[in-house]
Amino acid sequence: MSQPIWITASDSNKEQRVMDKLCSLYGWQAWSTPRYYFVDYLVNSLQDPKKPDGFANYIGGMEIKWMNGPSTMEVKFPFQKLQKMWLTEPIDDNPAAYNRICIRYTDALLVIPAQSLRTFVPEYGLTRSDTNEYDFNVHFIASEDFPNKLMKIVVQ
Repeated sequence: MSQPIWITASDSNKEQRVMDKLCSLYGWQAWSTPRYYFVDYLVNSLQDPKKPDGFANYIGGMEIKWMNGPSTMEVKFPFQKLQKMWLTEPIDDNPAAYNRICIRYTDALLVIPAQSLRTFVPEYGLTRSDTNEYDFNVHFIASEDFPNKLMKIVVQ
């Protein structure tokens, strides 16, 4: 069964825990964006992670989703959000500068470039059963579509 993605009141706390973990893993700095912005964080890569106030490069936006299931579950990702992420890719000669998507599963973290979903065909269907909302979404299963991008890291 596929599970849609929607915002709940506790999402910002969960997203912050995931972003903190990613920052510690990759040597990043992240700034949260205003509510209703199309990504959750703007991210810099630190030149020297031991100097948090030192030189850094902007490497793009990060959208974080918290899924309450394993990486074998099908996920619906909002197509309109993807379009905005694709249109705002950093134009730079830095190959590490692009917008990213992170999905937290109960058994892993998935971090992928937003560009990697360009070949997926959006499907129109029920997005939120609680509001009977229909929209276009991109469907994927991380363990099948991105097995080499899954990190066996669990964020509680």
